Amino acid sequence: MKQIGITDSYNRFYSALNFDRAGLFELIKDEYGCGTVLYPGCSIHITPSFYFQHVVYVDISETAKEFFQDNQNILSIVDSNKKYKQSAYIQFIHNDYTKELPVRENNYDLLLSIYAGGITKSCKKYIKPGGIIVSNNHHNDAQEAMEDSSLTLKALIRRKGRKYQIEEKTEEMLLRTLKAHTIPLKNMRSSSYGMEYVDNECYFVLRKIY
Repeated sequence: MKQIGITDSYNRFYSALNFDRAGLFELIKDEYGCGTVLYPGCSIHITPSFYFQHVVYVDISETAKEFFQDNQNILSIVDSNKKYKQSAYIQFIHNDYTKELPVRENNYDLLLSIYAGGITKSCKKYIKPGGIIVSNNHHNDAQEAMEDSSLTLKALIRRKGRKYQIEEKTEEMLLRTLKAHTIPLKNMRSSSYGMEYVDNECYFVLRKIY
């Protein structure tokens, strides 16, 4: 896949639609200081590498496999957009994340569980004690995670206007919000630039205790 193809694909599915959620990852980085990230069910969404120096992407799709094969041109895109000085580290694993992955357990600071079900259950073992999981509760992922005594719900993140904000409510209020939260469809609207995505999701922040 040539660079123009990679760039076009990323722009068409994420950047052009305002679906890259760059502000979300910037906020997570600033607030929690995560360095190493595991992103199962990633598709071709490479925006986390603009903010996190070390990201391991996992997806079973052939589209993602083809996209990540051109590592040199992906690094070129990331280098043009990254917000840190170090060289970016990007690894792609073409695998089903519900199966055993060739990565170390208790090794990552952040697990992204976005728009794919069962990520927390399958992959929380790869996160360090004290690390965090960010989930938009797709297929009740975050709600199921609350049945796990090794995880605790710390905060939620919402987009308000042009910015994402962290809401650190009491645990009781967070749990009430989680139980009441239903996943909306991707909210698309017309703008002067064409169709764009409006992020109405709640992103739940869980911390791994042990």
